[in-house]
Amino acid sequence: MDIVQKFQDHAAECRLLARFTRDPESQRVWNRMADRWLTLAVNETARSRRLLGTRARRMHLPNQSRAA
Repeated sequence: MDIVQKFQDHAAECRLLARFTRDPESQRVWNRMADRWLTLAVNETARSRRLLGTRARRMHLPNQSRAA
């Protein structure tokens, strides 16, 4: 399982706990924690895409050290 999926699973678990908690403050805490997990998932997805794009560009660029 990749890290993004783990983050999303943690967020879903927090949402579930929020639904079954009667205390309003605890519900807010669980929901905020879920939001944080989802933010991590979004950030990691973006980071992975940037990294893949960087790798792809490097593969298509001519080797600069041989040009000299």
